[in-house]
Order: sequence, then structure tokens, then C-alpha cells
Amino acid sequence: MNKFTGTSFAYSGGMGLIAGIVAALFMGIVELGTQLLWQVIPHAMGDPVIYPLIICSLGGIAIGFFVEHVGKYPQMLSDTSGALRKTGRIEYRKGQLLFNILGAMLVLLFGASVSPEAALIIIVGGVVTLFCDRFKVSLPQRKDLLEFAIGTVLGVIFTAPLFGVGSAIEKDDLKTITESKLKRYVLFIFATFTGFIGYLITYGLFPNREQVFAIQRMATDLSWQGILLLIPTIILGAFFGKFFLWMQEQATRINQRIRRPLPLTITAGVLLGILGMLSPYFLFSGEHSLLSFTRQAETMSLLIILLIAFGKVAITMVCLACNWRGGTIFPMIFSSVAVAMALIKVFPYSAGLLVAIFTASACAVIMKRPFATACLFLFLFPVQLFLWIWLAGFLANLLVHKVTIGGGGPTLKKSVNQKMQKKNTTPEVSRSRRSRHK
Repeated sequence: MNKFTGTSFAYSGGMGLIAGIVAALFMGIVELGTQLLWQVIPHAMGDPVIYPLIICSLGGIAIGFFVEHVGKYPQMLSDTSGALRKTGRIEYRKGQLLFNILGAMLVLLFGASVSPEAALIIIVGGVVTLFCDRFKVSLPQRKDLLEFAIGTVLGVIFTAPLFGVGSAIEKDDLKTITESKLKRYVLFIFATFTGFIGYLITYGLFPNREQVFAIQRMATDLSWQGILLLIPTIILGAFFGKFFLWMQEQATRINQRIRRPLPLTITAGVLLGILGMLSPYFLFSGEHSLLSFTRQAETMSLLIILLIAFGKVAITMVCLACNWRGGTIFPMIFSSVAVAMALIKVFPYSAGLLVAIFTASACAVIMKRPFATACLFLFLFPVQLFLWIWLAGFLANLLVHKVTIGGGGPTLKKSVNQKMQKKNTTPEVSRSRRSRHK
């Protein structure tokens, strides 16, 4: 879909509008349910201290039964990426769209430390696929429309209009930008624009909307101490990003070995509830609490901030490992900002710049997209820091790549292991052959 025709704009704008409306309906319903479970009911009970443990434990039981009897829902984009590339569709038939919606709502309503973007991508992708099937849209057009819809979803829930198209540009080979690609980017931006209109109008119908994805504004002046701390901050951010990825890999491995989901979903619920009793920052994805945390961090001790930061990472990975399924972008941002707040506790120079640099470095390494990361943070941090954020993300990714290559890298290690296995098994095979010959 790289031609400027009325049909191409109609399809692109229509898909963006659908994506925005579906995202707003989903987020609005989840917030209404969250207010009921976490504000109305506990207030009626006298706000018992043990309430997070009770509700999260009940959530663990509900999610466990759901996973055992229905399946692992909501699906992750990684689960369907192969089929998406080949067929240009995200499946919605045989109840899969409904299962994704119910599974995602269960996890989010009971306070899981995961974000909604993973579930929303699958849900919106299923709706768009349904639309394309009804109107018999060709495969190339369907793939473009799905990409536009996914980018629009990411843009609206993170209030980052350029995040989706920025990610698409970064995936393309910038050395071979053609006229057709530029036209496709224009259609992508148009889809995002209509998506924001649909999202804002629909989301405005829901009461008690909370401010999300905001951070306390800090001074962005550049002192000589801040200049000296720029490179160390980028390095620390890159290593935190690698730590987050390593934890995510461990969570995935544990999840793949699960045979009985119910005991582990209950365990995750109990742990989440205990941590929720200690601090509300461990509950949910962190999108609503990021602003209040950055304000309160000024009066917190260094140890408490670090415990919240790394505890957030840990409970997010426990949720993922134990089938409390969801995305990681909001917890990633929250924990990165928390570590950055701890950093400026020790080095209180150019606070706003250092927080932005550290967060950008960590998140760019996790998402492996420096430019998309900069687009994501366009309205989270002051606009004048955009180039600093982009540069920090680029340097952090470059550092991680160099360290991986210098350390042998996973591919090299795998190759060495295969050679060692071949070397170790060859003599036994030869002896076996000789014995049979005799």
C-alpha cells in the first residue's frame, strides 16, 4: 500500500480509527474494573491492609483455572510473529479473539505488573484481520494495514504519535529509501492521526480518567559535572537494559517448562499481593504511578528507591514466568526511571538530563531500537532532549553490540558447543561401527 489513492487513505485511516477505538474501549473497561476492584470494594471493607494479598491470590486462582482450561492467553506477538509474517493475519476464529480479551482483562484487573500493549496488539490485530477478511483485502495490503494498526496502538497508549512509524523506519534499510517507502510512511502517519482521534473521542466517554505516562519535570541545564557523567550514565543504562533482557529470558525459560499452571499462578499472586502490601508501586504496570513516584522519590532514601526499582523488575518477571501474561514496556520504563532517580540521588547534577539519558539507554537496549525509543520518549521528557535521548540510545546499543562481539556472542558460543559435541561423539560412533564390523 504505497500509492496515494482515495482507497489507500480510506483503508489506512479506517484501520487507524478502528485501532484507536478498540484500544480506548479496552483501556476504559479495564480502568472501570480496576477502580471497582481496587478502590470501591476495599473502601467499602474499610481499606484492610491485607486486601492486596487477598485480591491477588484470588487472581492467581482465576488465572490458573483459565490457563488450564482455555489456554495461554493473551497471546504474545512473539507467539504469532511467524504466522503474521507469512500469512499477514492474526487469528481471531475459534474464539481466539474473545479468549485474548478475557485473558488480558483477568491479568490486568488483578494487578499484574505487566502492561497492556502486548494484549492490545493481538486484539486489534484480530479485529483488523476480521475486517480484511470481510472486505477481501489482498495480502500485501493486509500486512501494511496490520503494521499501521499495531503502530497506532503503540502510539496511542504511550501518547507517542511517532513511535509506530519511527519503529517502521528503523526496521527499514535507510540507505535505500524509495518513493514508495516514503508514501507508505505518510499513510502510516495518517493512520496514527485517525487512531488518535478515535482513541481520544472514545476514551473521553469514560469517567475518572487518570493521567498516565508522565514524569515530574526536572531541570535540564547542563553543568560540567553533568557532562562528565554522560558517558558513565549511558554505560550504566546499557548494563541495566541487558540485565532486564536477561531476566526476561529466564522468565521465558521457566514459563516454557510449566506443566501445571495453577500452583505457579497462585504463587505469583501471593508474591504480588505481599509486595503490594509493602508498596503500591509493585502493583500494575506503573503507567499511572510513574508521576507520583518521581515526585515522592525526592524524599525517599537511596535504598528504598533501588528496592522498588529492582523489585519491580523481579515481580514483572515472576508474573511473566507464571502465566500472568502481558507486555513489559511500562514496567521497563518505570524501573529504568527508578534506577535513574537513585543515580541522581548520588550525583545530583543535571538531574533531568541524566534521568533521560539513563532511561533512554536502558530502554533502547531492551527494545533494540534507538530511534523508536527517542520517539517513545518525545513527550515524556522535554522535547529539547530528543537528540540527547537518540544519541544515548544509539551509543548504548553500539556498546552492547561491541561487548557481545568481543565476548564471543551467543552465536559463536553455540558454534563452539556444537563442535565440541561433534568431537566428543565421533569416537563413540567410530567404535560402534568397528564393533559391528567385527
